[in-house]
Amino acid sequence: MKGRLIIWVLPLVISACSYGDSTANKEQQFTSNLTEQERACVEDRLLAGWELKLADLNNDLSPEEEIAVGMATALCRSNANNRPAQAPNDNEKPQVSEELLQAPSNFDSTDAPPGNDPVLDGYWQECGLGDAKACDNLFYSAPHGSDYEQFAFSCGGRRNMDCSLLLGVDQPDGELSPLTPPPGDDEKLDELWTNCSEGSTSSCGELRLTAASGSLYSQFGTSCGARGTTYCTLILEYDGEPPSLNDLSPNTNPPGEDQLLDQLWELCANQDARSCKDLAKYGPTDSIYIRFGISCGGRSVAPCARLFADLAAQSP
Repeated sequence: MKGRLIIWVLPLVISACSYGDSTANKEQQFTSNLTEQERACVEDRLLAGWELKLADLNNDLSPEEEIAVGMATALCRSNANNRPAQAPNDNEKPQVSEELLQAPSNFDSTDAPPGNDPVLDGYWQECGLGDAKACDNLFYSAPHGSDYEQFAFSCGGRRNMDCSLLLGVDQPDGELSPLTPPPGDDEKLDELWTNCSEGSTSSCGELRLTAASGSLYSQFGTSCGARGTTYCTLILEYDGEPPSLNDLSPNTNPPGEDQLLDQLWELCANQDARSCKDLAKYGPTDSIYIRFGISCGGRSVAPCARLFADLAAQSP
């Protein structure tokens, strides 16, 4: 997607975690690879969003603080590269590159990986062999516009659709099936569970938006009633959006509770699928940040990259 900012959270978090293993001055080690502009930007973001100073890097950081350092660095380096900000666009016509849309015709599952990155090459090979999770890992780790990204988006040169549905994946809980009765812990969630099991896309989405993260209710909704896909409308008849989605839209302003998460919010609102995923992953538990990320910026409960591609394909 043109103009899209790519946020490399995982590699930066891994880098941040390594600080605790070094006996050298961690602040100096960290800032040695930053320009003055980038250093000032990172310092401002950490101070405003987390009340952290660069000198605090000499102390042991919590996992959340390490993530904050990585995210701040990624955002500041992106801004320092003078990438133009995404212009507002029609939310009904998300922009996906032609390369991604044409990927199934340009690749084959037996194609050899490019050989530029051992980790990505491994994901490529596993994706080509039919591992849906490897396709997702490859897509969210690949450089923007690369063959890695295109290969992953097409589920290994197959089709542009939800890879877990196309290739098949294990259920989040091996015992779950559409016939599994609701847990009985919450009357409202039990009703949504029952409706989701009977094929209501709206109820499955509402479970995912409102149930506690990581709960059995959330797993059941995320897997479309234990049907093996996160994209319910691909296999079930659409019966409307989840009621909680009425409180969100791409034009909803970020909460303003965390500067870094607010930045991800704005990128997600501008149809950046990676930012939506990062927002859902790193937002505070059961927060509106997570709901905004899960709903692809207040649009729909679906895999965001796939949703954006589908909407782009439908636009004139």
